[in-house]
Amino acid sequence: MLFTLLLAITGVAAHGYVPQIKIGNEYIPGWDITKDPYTKPQPLRVVRGTKLDSGFISDVTSPDITCSIGNSALPPGPISATVAAGQTVTMLWNTWPIGHFGPVLNYMAKCPTSDCSTYKGDTGSPWFKIQQSVFENGEWASDTLAKSNFTYVVRIPNNIAPGSYLLRHENLALHGATNVGGAQFYPVCVQLDVTGGGSLTPSGLSFPGTYSAEDPGIHFNVYQGDAANEAYIPPGGDVYPGLT
Repeated sequence: MLFTLLLAITGVAAHGYVPQIKIGNEYIPGWDITKDPYTKPQPLRVVRGTKLDSGFISDVTSPDITCSIGNSALPPGPISATVAAGQTVTMLWNTWPIGHFGPVLNYMAKCPTSDCSTYKGDTGSPWFKIQQSVFENGEWASDTLAKSNFTYVVRIPNNIAPGSYLLRHENLALHGATNVGGAQFYPVCVQLDVTGGGSLTPSGLSFPGTYSAEDPGIHFNVYQGDAANEAYIPPGGDVYPGLT
């Protein structure tokens, strides 16, 4: 039992989760795996649940690739964080390890109604990429996140139509991706109400569906040196054209 407990503790310490986000000057509770999964009734959170061991998703065809395990226990009622188009959402991870080497990818999907809490985003192709950070100045984006007090800033596009959205923020760890199936996905979904904006309604990507285990941005050797890392192309294609 002690060994199992130590493994659990090690697993929690090894990766991370998002217990808080920040929009403007407001700090908003995220999903705290040390408390929220054990609270009854389930607390209302704008960040959907992630794995209890802070663990990863390895199977790109799994339903969990959409929002980790968050779609298995949807919020018990309507809740969202309000953000203006063009404003930023700061993802405040509790921790993240140096050396997991990989990009940080960010997608959005417009919810079909004003209540995103009932929407899983796991069918059709509602997703579009809004931002990505890869290898720059000799460093992977995941290491930059870890060295930046475990924070990452996502900018909401200026010209998307107002309404309710899921934000899918993802750390993709490639330290074991030399072998097919070795990549580790850490998606975190946030329920947002976007105000202002324009009329653009992008879509086209699906989770699951967009990623393949043999994609060159998923089956990738990060140990080939800076030149290869600088040429790295992440999965999910380019940021949706026309976003401002």
